[in-house]
Amino acid sequence: MLLKKYKTMKGFAIKLDLIKIGRVAVIVSTCLCLCTQLWAQRRPNIVMFVADDLNQEDLGCYGNKDVRTPNINKLAAEGLRFTKAYAASSMCTPSRSVMYTGLYPFRNGVQMNHFAVRAGMRSLPHYLKELGYRVVIAGKTHVGPQECFPFEEIGKEFGKYEPIENRTDRKKETVKFIEEHFRTQSDQPLCLIVAPWVPHVPWFPNKDFDPQKLQLPDYLADTKETRQALAAYYQSIGEADKMMGEVMQAVDKAGKKENTVMIFTSDQGVQFPGAKWTVYDRGLRVPFIVRWPGKIKAGSTSDALISLVDITPTFIDLAGGKEQPYLDGKSFKDVMLGQRQKHHDFVFGETSVEPHYWYNYTPARTVITADGWHYIRNYHPGVRFITHIDKVERNEFYFDSWVEKAKSDTKTKFLVDRYSYRPPEELYDLNTDPSEFKNLADVPAYQQKLHAMQTLLKKELDRQGETEAMILEGFLPKFFDQSYTIAQNKSAANLSFNKKFWNPEVLYITAYLEGVDKGGVVCEYFNNFRLYAYQGKIGMITADGEEKETSVLPTNKGHLLVRLAATGDLEILFNQQPVLTGRLNKDYTKIKNGYVSCGMIQGKAFSGKLQLYEGRISDLRFTMNELSREP
Repeated sequence: MLLKKYKTMKGFAIKLDLIKIGRVAVIVSTCLCLCTQLWAQRRPNIVMFVADDLNQEDLGCYGNKDVRTPNINKLAAEGLRFTKAYAASSMCTPSRSVMYTGLYPFRNGVQMNHFAVRAGMRSLPHYLKELGYRVVIAGKTHVGPQECFPFEEIGKEFGKYEPIENRTDRKKETVKFIEEHFRTQSDQPLCLIVAPWVPHVPWFPNKDFDPQKLQLPDYLADTKETRQALAAYYQSIGEADKMMGEVMQAVDKAGKKENTVMIFTSDQGVQFPGAKWTVYDRGLRVPFIVRWPGKIKAGSTSDALISLVDITPTFIDLAGGKEQPYLDGKSFKDVMLGQRQKHHDFVFGETSVEPHYWYNYTPARTVITADGWHYIRNYHPGVRFITHIDKVERNEFYFDSWVEKAKSDTKTKFLVDRYSYRPPEELYDLNTDPSEFKNLADVPAYQQKLHAMQTLLKKELDRQGETEAMILEGFLPKFFDQSYTIAQNKSAANLSFNKKFWNPEVLYITAYLEGVDKGGVVCEYFNNFRLYAYQGKIGMITADGEEKETSVLPTNKGHLLVRLAATGDLEILFNQQPVLTGRLNKDYTKIKNGYVSCGMIQGKAFSGKLQLYEGRISDLRFTMNELSREP
């Protein structure tokens, strides 16, 4: 009896225990669910507005007194403004690929515009989706392939230049998306990239500015046409500001201001000479403004050195993810929160040749230090720099006015030459020379600093795995219809030239020469002529024994440009200065049997002015008719 009673009581106790356990389980489950929801809500939304081709200095909050950017200024007043933020490339696709992969161009595979990353590459959408985020992009993607960048897209990228108004065509859709997401999916954190095609060219027609009253930046030549272009650029910045304002207002209206990290930045500098497509400061320095109420001090600034390669690791950190040690960038979340004052000791940048052979043909690599030193290595200094600005008729109509004014104005000539020609190395002190007009690479007092910066760049390239040979050869087309480039102490038979198309009205020979005081043969052009630089002079000897020679040059290194017309007219320039004009007795521009060579004569050994070149020849290049607008 007692045993039965005990069993009954025991069963009752077990039932009670099971009930308790069940209740506890429900409570625990409920708590876990609530905790999950609360954690999801605590993880910030991230909204990043990426302007297209915008200089840091061209915003009101960065000191520009002419441009009208009230919404971007408001964002800066409510958040943090970085003064030393840099893109890793000055071209659209490479820069954006860096932003979304956290890897520099060589490591993600996109060193040229309109190219795709390596197969299997992971990117920002992969990382954040794994952390529970909805990852969306509106407007310009400009990266690929899609499987490597699995953004949810608001509409489709239009990819057209006209009509201009289409450059903000995702504005209404984007605002509507923000409203709907926070109304229906507010439990899921959002990462939204807003990327309109502004202020990319073609610029909006100017309506709000008097071009003559604008304060012209010192890197632009002061012509009527330039001022008109600047006004149109400022008008386009205003369009970007309006869209930014609507996006910010949509977030705030949804009640998500306090739990949203709002960012404004740009992919690279403006499409003006000395900015986009270059690794100068105005090509790489970008605005970077971030607002996070209650976390980031309103109206603050930071001079910490950051790079757009840091965006992906920073977003992973904001989302509560783990550090990805194989990425090139690193999170600057602690800098945003004021917990650290410094970030990088230096940042890296680059530009490489466009796949369109006739322009953007000057690969360069650069490092910029936190204390304001900027070193540039130009890998094809003998090649004239040609871009859309002087070859494409769009908003770049102003450049012809530069070329014309350069004939009589020293400052404008300097700007045209600076744009068109690059020395092998450049070194600038951004603290005293923010416009980078004074190259210190050849100044004796700065040789120690130059060596230190050279070492820093080499160390970074070694870390990435990119060699000088890859840069020199990998982006140097051996032949295309209107140009041929040959390395020093190399030669090529006439079969290497496309005889069908090679019929120059004017033959151009360009190179960067060092050691003109010793020198020797610069090149042999089939059996037509031999060009030399010897004992400080440059000259040409034809197959018929005719000879033309300059007087002694004032320097032993610089850019060589030879113009030889089918009519026999000859002009030689050195460092953009005419040093010889003359006329030969017949046409020496056409292809004959034999070879072209650089720094030597094919099959024979000579001494004196036709000896093996004692010095360095960079980028000896034969070009047909392409430099007809040579300044």
